[in-house]
Amino acid sequence: MMTLQQLTAAISLRAEGRYEVQLADAMELPEVDHASQILRLKRARIDKAGWRTVLLIELPSHAVQAAHQWAANVRDVLPEPETSDLYMFIILRDTTHDEATRIETDDRFCRKVVARQQEMPIEFLDRTFLAALDPPGEVETLSDPLVAALQALSSAQSWTKDHIDFWKTELLSTTNGADVARSLRESMAGSEDQQ
Repeated sequence: MMTLQQLTAAISLRAEGRYEVQLADAMELPEVDHASQILRLKRARIDKAGWRTVLLIELPSHAVQAAHQWAANVRDVLPEPETSDLYMFIILRDTTHDEATRIETDDRFCRKVVARQQEMPIEFLDRTFLAALDPPGEVETLSDPLVAALQALSSAQSWTKDHIDFWKTELLSTTNGADVARSLRESMAGSEDQQ
C-alpha cells in the first residue's frame, strides 16, 4: 500500500505546471493526531482561480471517524467559497474495497477518495481532479470524436476506406456546408456501385 509521502510526492509531480501548490504549514488550519498533510492547490496562470484544499491522511480503518472530524474542523475555518473545494485523500490500512467505496460515497464534509490496497499513487490520482490530462492509449482516437466516427464508418463500410482522409480534411475545412456536401458527394462518384 502506498504511503503518505509517496502520495504527497505524486501530487506535487502531477500538479507541476497545472497548479500552484502550497503546504499548509504557514496557515492556521486544524490538525489531527494521525499522519497527515494539508495541501492547497490553485490553478496556475489564472489570477482569479480559487484554492482547493486537499487533506491527506493515513490511518487505521477503525479510526476513520477521526478523519471525518478533522474534515469538519477544517471546513469550519475555511472561507467561502473554498468550503466547496475541500477534498480528503485517505490511506486506510486494512480496509476492504466495499468499505473504501462506502466512505467515498459519504460527502458530508468534503469529497473523499480512499486508496485501494494495491493501488499506486498515479492510479489513485487518476480518480481525482488531478487526473492525467492525456488518457492512456492513442490520444488522437480517444480525444477526437470525428476520427473515432470515421474509423467506425471505415470498419463498418469497407468501401469508405479510400475516402476517409479526404472526408476528414473536407469536414475540418473552413468551407461552407453546401460546398463540403458537394465535395463529399463528388468524392463518392466512382464508389456508387460498391454502396
